[in-house]
Amino acid sequence: MNTSSTSPASAAPVPSASDAVGGERTGQTFLAMRQRPLLLGGALVVLSVAASIMNQGGFAGQLVTQMAIFAIAAMGVDFLGGYAGLVSLGQASFLGLGAYGVAVAMARGAGPWTAIGISLVVTLCIALVAGLLAVRVSGIAFVIMTLSVGQILFGLSSSWVAVSGGDNGLILPSNPVLGPLDLNDPRQMSFVVLGVFIISALVLYTFVHSPFGLSLRGIKSNEQRLKTLGYTTRTHRYIGYVISTFFGSLAGILFVLTNGLITPTALDFGHNGIITLMAVVGGLGTLWGPALGSVIIVMFQQYLSLYFERWTTVMGVLLVAVVIFAPEGLWGVGRKYARRLSHQSGRRPPTGVEATLPSGDSDSVADDTALPDFVDEKANG
Repeated sequence: MNTSSTSPASAAPVPSASDAVGGERTGQTFLAMRQRPLLLGGALVVLSVAASIMNQGGFAGQLVTQMAIFAIAAMGVDFLGGYAGLVSLGQASFLGLGAYGVAVAMARGAGPWTAIGISLVVTLCIALVAGLLAVRVSGIAFVIMTLSVGQILFGLSSSWVAVSGGDNGLILPSNPVLGPLDLNDPRQMSFVVLGVFIISALVLYTFVHSPFGLSLRGIKSNEQRLKTLGYTTRTHRYIGYVISTFFGSLAGILFVLTNGLITPTALDFGHNGIITLMAVVGGLGTLWGPALGSVIIVMFQQYLSLYFERWTTVMGVLLVAVVIFAPEGLWGVGRKYARRLSHQSGRRPPTGVEATLPSGDSDSVADDTALPDFVDEKANG
């Protein structure tokens, strides 16, 4: 008798661990797709509220406008610090540089639109030069390098009185006008700021999810491995630095058009720290977190200071608490709990080999040691 025949049960294919991992990834993708409409709806609500406040004008409208301006600069810090691991302490200096570029050009007789173009070109040239020095180092040395560049710009703005106006600063005579668009009107200026903020967020989102953005994540995770695979990581960091400072200078142009005045204090160490603080409190590597951080910090400055004389101490305590208890930032904490709730509501019973695998928190932040998929594909190819 032939005893080598197999039963139908034994002939059934046994699911592998890779099948379980694939199922888990499919589940996570499904949860992410469920969250997108909620995130989009939430963003539309926030933008609608911001637009409504801006339309009312007054102090509240100007306050929201300032939040949007600093959010642009803070998102620039997050792009480099959160995704490439290079935290800058000189973003406010480029904000001031962009503002001074417009004010100085107009003081020399240039028109408003021409002055904006001159400012962008000048700040880009300085960023290209400064980036050559900054990307030669990393870690704490990069922080010190960007701080040094910022202090150089602050020193020039303070001492070069013939150009910067010294401590008195420079007053902007008028804002640009383009047909029915008159940026001398505070309400129209606020809506322009809101539009630039939306465009900047979309551009940064595109960069983050592009192959270039993924390479920055790879540099943060394991730069040596990318070098081994043939990537010129210094070039990637250099481009990332220039992009980051560009959004700082863009925020500076909006800052001077909104306030009509720029002084050297906008470039000092305190303001550099404030913008970095916005990114850290909101959450590095979250893109939207710095916008939340700008709202919180501006509210601290404008409202908490009315009730607490030592409001900066309270803000310092907040930073310490965030660093210790929520290193991923406030946006990261909210996102983590939202994913956990969404995962629990959509969880299905484990089947096959999934039931034998150890359970883990699939909603936690991805392992920083894992490189992007396209890097692994290049290594295997």
